[in-house]
Amino acid sequence: MDANDTQGIQALLEQLQHSQAWKDAVASSYPDGSPQHILDAPQSYSAPQATSVAALLSQLQNEPHPNIVDTLQNHHHLPASQNDASESSFSMTLPASNTSVYRVDEHRYLTFQQALPLIARKSASPSFAEALKAMKQEQETLEIKLSDERKAILSKYETRVNVAKTKASMIGSGISRHEANMLVDAFEKELKRFDVERVLPAWDGLVLQQQEALVQMGVPTMFATTELSEREKQQKIMQVLEGLI
Repeated sequence: MDANDTQGIQALLEQLQHSQAWKDAVASSYPDGSPQHILDAPQSYSAPQATSVAALLSQLQNEPHPNIVDTLQNHHHLPASQNDASESSFSMTLPASNTSVYRVDEHRYLTFQQALPLIARKSASPSFAEALKAMKQEQETLEIKLSDERKAILSKYETRVNVAKTKASMIGSGISRHEANMLVDAFEKELKRFDVERVLPAWDGLVLQQQEALVQMGVPTMFATTELSEREKQQKIMQVLEGLI
């Protein structure tokens, strides 16, 4: 595309503006103010930095070069699979008082209704609630850390966009289509690598750690599993446990 092809560049701007990649990024850079809870799916994130990004976006839309900021702005979210309730939980280091031997097979496959009386009895123990609080705090720490790492990637590419824009304005032209595509491709590849190599393993490890810890605490239906039906039942149990904190 010729750099002076205004209609063609505007079409590219609109395409980038509506890309899902940018929309996903803005929504999850910052926690929404309420920490995540036990086995709850991570909530949507808002982005305080979105105001400055939106301003930059507005400037770029009025100039004859592709809008790279659109693509950046949609990558604040954790990967979609992490929005699944089965992937989100919190973990802890068990107090010595909760590590007694327990016959896990006895209560592993109870129904939700059958598990409730056992949970009610456990809720009488102050140490049980304290253990749950510790798990929740560890999850919140991980969520904040992952969010900060994602924001750092976004910030890096926002800087690159600004540098490219400044250089282009100094020579009296806009960012070329080729340069815009290179920035977008590099950004999306880095975010995908971050999700696959950092976020997903971190959440999987957290879920496994929590499952094993809850087994030691004697929580019914809890054991290490990736089976969807069992994970859904565990989620319901954890919603009950959350009310004990």
